[in-house]
Amino acid sequence: MMNPSNVDQAKGAQKMDFYERVWSDDAYRARLEQDPKSALAEIGWNIPEGIDVRIAFDTDDVKHFHIPQAPAEGEVSDGELLSAHGGTTPLCVTAAVVVSAGGSAAGSYFLSKAV
Repeated sequence: MMNPSNVDQAKGAQKMDFYERVWSDDAYRARLEQDPKSALAEIGWNIPEGIDVRIAFDTDDVKHFHIPQAPAEGEVSDGELLSAHGGTTPLCVTAAVVVSAGGSAAGSYFLSKAV
């Protein structure tokens, strides 16, 4: 069984592999910008039908902040789950992307890939 430290290292390594590919592979970056669902599927992150994925790249002058959708009334938030006693350590790398429905921002979607 992996300890939390190893899981964090594996998640960080997978995230950095993704970033390195986007930064160094112009063809992949272009596919990611033009057809994010297909480009993400190439690395094992499959997006369900009806979900619109938007990719935003930070620059020196523009920074993006991801604001997750508020939990529905009675729903347990991710923060509450993570702080629960006896909780689990996720064995996946997660990337947050902004999604929209019908062209307007509708919240967020988390793509996960098992470690």
